[in-house]
Amino acid sequence: MHGWKFAKDATLTTPVILFALLACDRATAEEEINVLSEVTVTAQKREQSLQDAPIAISVMSDEQLESQRIGDMKALEAGAIPYLRVVPVGNTTSNLIVAIRGNAPGDPSEVTRDTAVAMYLDGVYLSRSHGLGMDLIDLERIEVLRGPQGSLFGRNAIGGAVSLVSKKPTGEFGFKQAVDFGRFDELRSVTRIDLPKIGGISAKLDYVHSERDGWVNNTAAIGADYTEYRKDGGRLALSWQASDAFAVDYSFDISNAATAQNYFQFYVDRLGVFGEERDRRSETRLPALDLQPTRSDHQGHRLTLNWERSEQLTIRSISAYRELEENSNNNYLGVLYFNGLNDASLMDQEQFSQEFQLIGTHERVEWAAGLYYLNEDLSKALQDSFTLDIFGIFGDPLDPITPPTTFDALASGDFLPPRIVDSEARSTAVYGQVTWTPPVLNDALHLTLGLRYTEDERSSTRFESALSVADQDSEHLDTTLAAKYEWNDSLSAYAKWSTGYKAGGVNTRSASFTPFDEETAETVELGLKSEFWEQRARLNAAVFMTDYDDLQLDFLDPVNPTILETINAARKVEVDGIEIDLTLAPAEGLLISASYSYLNTDMPLQPNPIAGGLLQQFYVPLAPQHAGALTVDYRFEPWSFGALSAQLGMTSTDHYFYGPLVGEQRTDSYTLFNARLTLADVTVGRDGSTLKVSVWAENLSDEEYIVYAFPVADPAVSIAQAFGDPRTVGVNLTYEF
Repeated sequence: MHGWKFAKDATLTTPVILFALLACDRATAEEEINVLSEVTVTAQKREQSLQDAPIAISVMSDEQLESQRIGDMKALEAGAIPYLRVVPVGNTTSNLIVAIRGNAPGDPSEVTRDTAVAMYLDGVYLSRSHGLGMDLIDLERIEVLRGPQGSLFGRNAIGGAVSLVSKKPTGEFGFKQAVDFGRFDELRSVTRIDLPKIGGISAKLDYVHSERDGWVNNTAAIGADYTEYRKDGGRLALSWQASDAFAVDYSFDISNAATAQNYFQFYVDRLGVFGEERDRRSETRLPALDLQPTRSDHQGHRLTLNWERSEQLTIRSISAYRELEENSNNNYLGVLYFNGLNDASLMDQEQFSQEFQLIGTHERVEWAAGLYYLNEDLSKALQDSFTLDIFGIFGDPLDPITPPTTFDALASGDFLPPRIVDSEARSTAVYGQVTWTPPVLNDALHLTLGLRYTEDERSSTRFESALSVADQDSEHLDTTLAAKYEWNDSLSAYAKWSTGYKAGGVNTRSASFTPFDEETAETVELGLKSEFWEQRARLNAAVFMTDYDDLQLDFLDPVNPTILETINAARKVEVDGIEIDLTLAPAEGLLISASYSYLNTDMPLQPNPIAGGLLQQFYVPLAPQHAGALTVDYRFEPWSFGALSAQLGMTSTDHYFYGPLVGEQRTDSYTLFNARLTLADVTVGRDGSTLKVSVWAENLSDEEYIVYAFPVADPAVSIAQAFGDPRTVGVNLTYEF
């Protein structure tokens, strides 16, 4: 049998495919085949099997991340995890909207608010979405937890959590060099060096460099091309096992990225100045003389102390300090104000967090408790610049946009001052969760209670033409109740009720700088986890119902797109869904992985404050009704000189809205295909070093699909749309010893 380990995740498009997979040829039952290996997660602060964790969770292993070329969070935009929606903030590809079960702010670039989905890097909360386009450095796995998280995590998260877990030093010498070459002069180089243990300290160094030309050519003689990028990142990890019971882990990561924005085309041009651009373009309609990439620089220190006080008690401390700078530059090149708007901002952010955890067991009880503190300071300066020819009213609409003026054409020539924002936020929390196995039903029943108390404080100022101030304090108690029943060693079911909370804030792009209130959620979830067919099949499923009170909604002013308003929904919003994960190993060397997500949203008419309180239809954004993916891996019988494997992947996403107040908007559904052929384990030296060669293709059918769209004005004079990447092909070379 091959030594091939299978890990869970990937995806399915429709129930028809699911039933087809379940009806696989049973003739393979008599063949010698692999079984599914166990998947380990740490979502509940202790290592446990994915099948034992009574929560809805998706996991992507390091092998899956490599084979599907997921080198950054933006690579998840195609839908490899269908429960997770990742889209760029408008056109800034380094700043990403991350949504789970339809919950995410429309503009997470706002620095005076919290996100709905908590991002963690090795247990450290990343409070800003800026720079999430950074390269992911040598991850062991990605865990995606769906639904409210709080009783086991430092930061409360109303929509869910994404945990990025890095590989630790091995203490033995090792070297790995991987290089990808692809279309549009793509280059990605990954270097990993594991050093031998010295004085009880293990060390690991990682460096990643990636670059690519833009696939939308800027017709200007100078300036960047749209969608081009250049990124560098490094990480130093140290691990000291001071004794059998006490360990110290330290890491320092640094990254800088220069990424040019997505290119927006005219889906609709009712003024007829440029004409409709329905098909994906490969060059700009006008020369963007001043287009500069957005530059993001961040670095962070993490120190984790782990003391196994006894077999029943572990004490852990996680201390972290992070810095982030982003210089954002966007040029809409006429799609908003026919060659009218440049959007530039500069942000500086610092955060410090401290978390203490106690993880214990006692007879029939497993428990975890924690204390958490976060302090964040940041500043942001933004300057919107316009030409004087909005919609062709002033001068020639084809005049070049540079040098830009600082006049607001909407106000017929009034000076538009810069916007300067300062914000300070503090969050403190105490949380805990206990699971009790009562001495009944052959110890098959497990009851869980979790509690979390959070206090949030935020002080924000905005200076534009005058000084505006907003101070907000809030506190909240969240609860988790769950019951799990193990029918046998391979089948369990659970029921869970949980609440979630997201603090209020203020939108710096609001015309009035009026704060919005906190948002709360109540979720009921039923889950099933099973393995069958002699450990060749794994089927996990969850059904959930979530009610939101005071859901925070972001929407653009259709008359002035530089204004973004945030309100609390006046009426309760409901999101229900079904989530299915299926993994099959029906024959020797064959692995089929599939997932499917169904979302049903219900949002009653809401009063629109910028329309005098008029009741209008809002929508839950980033919530496709159907989404899924399917991955088929096959490993051939090994040859004397290497092992050949092939992978075919498909992701499919139903259309969804990009913002809650739709008006006229371009929505899209799409299906993408990826493929990879790999020759591995090719011996190239007497020292045991090996070479792996892969040929890959993404968006194999060259699908023209939309990643973001919005209308301009009401009624719309134009509808803008940005396309996802075209077909790309390339080769990967990996040397390792």
